[in-house]
Amino acid sequence: MNNTIINNSKIKLCWMVLLFMALSSCTNNFTDINTDKTQFMEITASQYGELFYKAEHEGLDWQTTNNGSRMQSTHASNYCGYTVCGMPDYDKNVMRSSWERRGFEDIYVSALPCLLSIMDIAEEEGNIGVYNLALVWKVFIMQKATDVWGPVPYTEAGRGGESVAYESQKDVYYKMFEELVSAVDALNGLLTNDSDLNIFGGNDRIYGGNVSQWVKFANTLRLRMAIRISNVEPAKAKTEAEAAVANPGGMLENNSDDALFSVVGLTAAGNALPRLEMQRQDAMSSSMESFMKGYMDPRMQEFWSPVEEDPLISDIPDSYRKNIGGYHGFTSGSRDEEYSPYILAFSRYGARFKDGNQYLTPINVINAAETWFLKAEGAWRGWNMGGTAQEFYEKGIEVSIKQWREGEISNDSIQNYINSTSTPIAPDNYPYNDAAASDIPVKFSTNGEVQYEQIMTQKWMALFPISFEAWAEYRRTRLPKIYAKKYSNNANVLPSNGQVVTRIPFIDREYSGNAVAVDAAIEMLGGEDLENVPVWWDINTNGN
Repeated sequence: MNNTIINNSKIKLCWMVLLFMALSSCTNNFTDINTDKTQFMEITASQYGELFYKAEHEGLDWQTTNNGSRMQSTHASNYCGYTVCGMPDYDKNVMRSSWERRGFEDIYVSALPCLLSIMDIAEEEGNIGVYNLALVWKVFIMQKATDVWGPVPYTEAGRGGESVAYESQKDVYYKMFEELVSAVDALNGLLTNDSDLNIFGGNDRIYGGNVSQWVKFANTLRLRMAIRISNVEPAKAKTEAEAAVANPGGMLENNSDDALFSVVGLTAAGNALPRLEMQRQDAMSSSMESFMKGYMDPRMQEFWSPVEEDPLISDIPDSYRKNIGGYHGFTSGSRDEEYSPYILAFSRYGARFKDGNQYLTPINVINAAETWFLKAEGAWRGWNMGGTAQEFYEKGIEVSIKQWREGEISNDSIQNYINSTSTPIAPDNYPYNDAAASDIPVKFSTNGEVQYEQIMTQKWMALFPISFEAWAEYRRTRLPKIYAKKYSNNANVLPSNGQVVTRIPFIDREYSGNAVAVDAAIEMLGGEDLENVPVWWDINTNGN
């Protein structure tokens, strides 16, 4: 059986290697091991912590060196407009099935089985706290998966059977809402008796087991999901959003609430973004240059680095060499011959993401600034968020700047930025983009349409480097107004027709091992498994 996600029905059995390799992933050979029951042994509550650590780490593998250059660099960071990928084909919308397969397996082979093992044992033992904290993380990783593929296996994933059904994205979202509500209610109930409740301790590398923080995380995640479906299910979205904001457990509001996965003390398997820098694979996009330079954004020096002298660009034309010492963005979808070595004449990641800091810089999971922009959009829509769109918009900018420049920038400087009437500029990136990406200022407008663009543009910058969320929001809103790729090497995605990549196709192993279920999933998408097919919550016309 070659199906990636068909699991032994007795899920509380996990892999023997897990018991001997506390800092490794559960396994990268799940299918092979799963067919030989001699490889299994009983897992007990004593492994809760190790299993949760593995579920966290593997659930974030798209943002680590293990898979970051595949799922993050060539897909999300590129498609959302943060970066230009230095490999011409992938920068111009070409898919690579082996890389997408690895991303799918990160969820279904590595992370999800660990969580289901925890949940099964906890349910048997009546451990409400463990079960529901694991449930929150399950929803987080599965929301990311369904936003990438659309229909995905959810209810039956990891529960055995000859075929594992895919469910529509709408059904998955509705089930995730139910699970988040149930988990938060249960955890809030436990916190009434023990406000300092801790689960998993140091094995939880995000909050150190602090359950109060996880409740805030869950409420923010619920608000994120509500906003995501606001164009396709506005009544449901409003109900979920208002309930999330009103929940007594609170939300992520300050930078002390930021969900950051600590990589300190880990081996190479725990690296964050620096592999991308080390391989000279990514450059700042011209869209980023237009907005951040135009706004004189104080975060630019943290996100990006000035162009450095490099022996590989010593002989390139002066039109490129003049970039040295400044911040410059490369144009996505350039002609093939312009990528190497010319991409080295454009800005790469900032100092905290450079090689050498991979054991220091944490992996961003959800940042508090996002909460304020979610509330801003909710208020803009007329929902009861407890304040005005302008208040939340300005607070989001403040929290985001402090996230990156706390102690380095004054409150007056932040307020000057918030009230700035500066607008994006035309990037100095010969030979493309001779106009600004947009004409909106930072200062909140009195025009409702402009307000919405401002909220989404500042949110896009505040989400950095969480590009999967930025890509999802770009697909939902087509904002900010990033530059279209100049060329595409994928006939299914033509920038000249206004098309963008809207999802990743189902993986080849699922076609060969779970074909009936995949065929049904394709029907849920409207009959085509293509990268130009919008997912359920994306109501935009993708192209002319």
